[in-house]
Formats: sequence, structure tokens, C-alpha cells
Amino acid sequence: MNDHTLDQFLTERTAKEMKRIEEEIHAEVNDGICAFFGADNVSDLTDDQIEEVSDAQKARDKGFIK
Repeated sequence: MNDHTLDQFLTERTAKEMKRIEEEIHAEVNDGICAFFGADNVSDLTDDQIEEVSDAQKARDKGFIK
């Protein structure tokens, strides 16, 4: 028998893999944003471009909430 809750058990088992996947997703999104705007780095984005990225994220978040 395990002294942990099922949630704790599953979290411990998957935490490392979830972190790796999260890092891959972040890199892919970062690369996509740079490609879309023709920038070498997201730190090169203008304020208007950053606002466009923020607006796109808000629109995606609304889609997930539906």
C-alpha cells in the first residue's frame, strides 16, 4: 500500500516527463512566434507584436474555457 494519495503518486511519477514536454512546447511556440514575425528572438518583438501575441493567447484561452 502507498502512503501517498493517488494524485501525489501520479504527480511524482509524471513530473519529470511533464517538465520535458512543457519545455518542448515552450520552445516550439517561441520558434513559431519568431517565424511569424520574422524575428530572431522574442525579445526583439515590438510592443505591437507583443500585444498581438497576448491577444492571440487570450483568444485561445477563451476557446478552452467554452
